[in-house]
Amino acid sequence: MSTDDYFALLVTPGATATVLELPEQTRAATAAEVVEQLFAVEASLNEVTLRVGCREYGIVTRARLAELRGHTPRQVGDGDHGRLPGPGTFVLLRFSCTACGKEELRVHVDEGRLPRCSEHGEMRRET
Repeated sequence: MSTDDYFALLVTPGATATVLELPEQTRAATAAEVVEQLFAVEASLNEVTLRVGCREYGIVTRARLAELRGHTPRQVGDGDHGRLPGPGTFVLLRFSCTACGKEELRVHVDEGRLPRCSEHGEMRRET
């Protein structure tokens, strides 16, 4: 399976949702962990559009993650337990369009690629 195939397993086809953008080199297994943590923290959030770098993969839902739990494809290095000590955490950065309310969530910000609403331009950082 290719890397794209692993990310494709996470997504559920559907309408647009809040965007979660992860850094370019993020692995699919790490993306699954981040989305799972996000859903644990944001109880009202049931789906996110997964974007890794410039590539948008589609919508990841709570139901799809539950379906995959225990069945996540393994990649080279997954069994080496090479993690930092302590629980996995991230700082969620929330951006929104003041005109239409469209949202983007990020765990990093590339100053050259700040979130923009396709209809109204620059988004405002909420958190």
